[in-house]
Parts: sequence; structure tokens; C-alpha cells
Amino acid sequence: MNSMLLSFGGKIKDWVTITWSQTTYIIVVCVLGVCGLLLLSSYLKTNFNKGKKVKWGPLVLALILFGLLAAVTALRYA
Repeated sequence: MNSMLLSFGGKIKDWVTITWSQTTYIIVVCVLGVCGLLLLSSYLKTNFNKGKKVKWGPLVLALILFGLLAAVTALRYA
């Protein structure tokens, strides 16, 4: 099981580092970052409006996008 996970991780790293061009990497990082920031601002905007129920969906999605952004960056440069 461990070797399967390491093999899968190696394939993902090769896909990000070798298959993707620099332009593709920059576009993916920018899209993930902008979408994460838009979701975070949406969460903060609804959180500052008093009297409304707090919606946790945008915050969770923003954290997932920032996690994907960190993973892609770590795979690219690690």
C-alpha cells in the first residue's frame, strides 16, 4: 500500500514538473489563488453583516483551494 501511494505521488510530481509548462503552472496557480481570495472575501463580507447567519461553505472551499495551491507549489519546487 505504501509503495502504491509513493508511486502515485511520484506520478503526480512528474505530471506537475515535467508535463506542465511554466505558463500552465502560472495560470493554474493564479486561478486557484484568485478563486480562493474571492471565496474568502465572500465569507468575510457575510460575516461582517450583523444579523445574518454565518455561511461556512465559502470558507471551507477557500481553505481547500489554498491547500491545492500549496500542494501544487510544493510539488513543483520540492
